[in-house]
Amino acid sequence: MKKTVFVLLGFFLSLNIFSQSFDAVSGAAVSGENETLSGNEKSEKKESIAGTSEIPNSKRPKTPDSAKIADLNNTDPEANEKNAGIIKFGLEDDISELLDTMTKNKDVRFVNEVYDLFQETKSVPIREKALNFFKTIEDPCLEDYAVEILNDPYDEKNSTVNACFSYIQMAKTKEAIPAVATLLESDNEEYFTPALETLGKIGGSREALYLTDYLEREDLTTAQKQSLVRVLGELHAVETYETLAGYAQDSDENAFVRMYAAEAIGVMEKSEALEVLLDLFEDENPNLRQYVIKGISHFNSKEANDVLIQGLKDSHYKVRQEAISVIKEKKLTDADEYLIYRAKNDPVQAVKNDSIAALAKLDTQKGNEYLLSQITEKKVPDAQKSRVAKVLLEEGRGVSEIIALSKETVKDDKRKQLRYALGKEMAKYENPAFSDVALDFLNSKDNSTIGTGLDIWAKGRYSNCNEAVNALADKADLNAKTKNQLAIKATKLLGRDLDKQTEEKDREREEKENAKKPKSGIGDAK
Repeated sequence: MKKTVFVLLGFFLSLNIFSQSFDAVSGAAVSGENETLSGNEKSEKKESIAGTSEIPNSKRPKTPDSAKIADLNNTDPEANEKNAGIIKFGLEDDISELLDTMTKNKDVRFVNEVYDLFQETKSVPIREKALNFFKTIEDPCLEDYAVEILNDPYDEKNSTVNACFSYIQMAKTKEAIPAVATLLESDNEEYFTPALETLGKIGGSREALYLTDYLEREDLTTAQKQSLVRVLGELHAVETYETLAGYAQDSDENAFVRMYAAEAIGVMEKSEALEVLLDLFEDENPNLRQYVIKGISHFNSKEANDVLIQGLKDSHYKVRQEAISVIKEKKLTDADEYLIYRAKNDPVQAVKNDSIAALAKLDTQKGNEYLLSQITEKKVPDAQKSRVAKVLLEEGRGVSEIIALSKETVKDDKRKQLRYALGKEMAKYENPAFSDVALDFLNSKDNSTIGTGLDIWAKGRYSNCNEAVNALADKADLNAKTKNQLAIKATKLLGRDLDKQTEEKDREREEKENAKKPKSGIGDAK
């Protein structure tokens, strides 16, 4: 009897019926003969990947970059003591506001303090803001918490669950896949979209094949189908090419499904996809043409580049913008003359602005000549000069021309708005060439100009400005009838003790008052 069983078992094994094994906990397919199966065979053997996720080991935050710390200390030196105190002793509202500010500025000076706060707080809003903070600075130190929540989210606020989904996407936590798939399969519709998007960020081919099953479900809403196709594109799974190419070419299909499918097959970079996309670019739907451009961005052939150039002349501004974005990313220098034309003549201001930014990135002779002319020619409006200066400074070019323009605005109060805009951009970069402009700003009689000058100086701590900054800081007095906010700002940037300085000024005031009082004595009486 046993012999017969073993013979039959061997026979079935030879037919490859038991060619796959699945992990008992996660439901994940163990690598084996499935790796060599064709797409159709794989689609017949897909299994659920849902289950309970293994929680990652806990870990402390990453050590912050020392250069980033130094830069933050330069521009906001008083924060160290103040913010550490708020995190440890502050009220919930104060901590919440601080976490928002730290997140906005990517302030990494207090990562360990925020981590410890997260571990001890009972406040749901504070935990969510801390999650968002670590997501923003791309630190995976809270992976264990996020996975634990996704394993059992049903008693948690939706905002907390969504924050965990978002965090897992940033951290690319593959351990979370079973829990995420479980939530995707649950009856809770609120989890469907974030779970799907999370699989798109952290999954691979196996997850793509798993998701392809959902496209066959009759209970899918149009919005869910759109999301599925978009996420399949993010997974870059060539195994799903035939399905997605079919959607892209089906004129009866939902427009958004076709759009996302067109982008998705381009991401796969299959040669046959390019032919499909070239045909689809002739479609009358501008939204589809826009997404065809997204798909074509993944090809470097002449045919693909020709479509990008055609996109610059498309009748719909969204297609033109998409073409400009791709040309900028690919640094397609042959497009510079087309971009110059768009920058000069496009009826949509946003397209003009995008063309200017793309020209700065391309760094061609013709493009640079045009951009610099926008800085130097008198007839160009100041708003245009400001836009061009911004993109040039981002690329580290046109510095001398922008400095000369800034000096012109310091002398002309009718051009204050341009002065402020140029100063704001220069304050983003440490460049010794900005030192004279910073001093000019500091010597201005306009308070906003002086404040901008402080910002430029704070970024580079230029020595030629030290005397002016110290002279301004000397005026700081917390007990003055009218507080000089610029002086207070200068004092803080210099790292001075503002309270001590105020005490000294109080003593000076007291001494002056005493000196004014008449002296009394015995010899005064007659």
